[in-house]
Amino acid sequence: MTDPVHAVLLASSGLMLAATTAADATEALSRPEQVAVLAVAALIVGGLYLLACAVWPYANCGRCDGAGKSRSPSGKKFRNCPRCKGTGRRKRIGRRLLDHRDNH
Repeated sequence: MTDPVHAVLLASSGLMLAATTAADATEALSRPEQVAVLAVAALIVGGLYLLACAVWPYANCGRCDGAGKSRSPSGKKFRNCPRCKGTGRRKRIGRRLLDHRDNH
């Protein structure tokens, strides 16, 4: 980035300014402040995940990929998936946590 041609090209597009301010910001933060920023970011991401689990509580079953059927060992016959019992859906982990919180 010290090449003058690249510096002019990046500065004209505004990327140089953003790159230098981001680098300066990470150097300006001390270790406890960096940990605090990461903790707040983790709380925000966790909250958004729980919100998504409240809106969309089910996901495709991992064993049958949402089909609700699994093949027999010979591959000729189908049966209901034993994990999802033929529904093809499973409750997401976050939704199970929300349901557990509501029941207790």
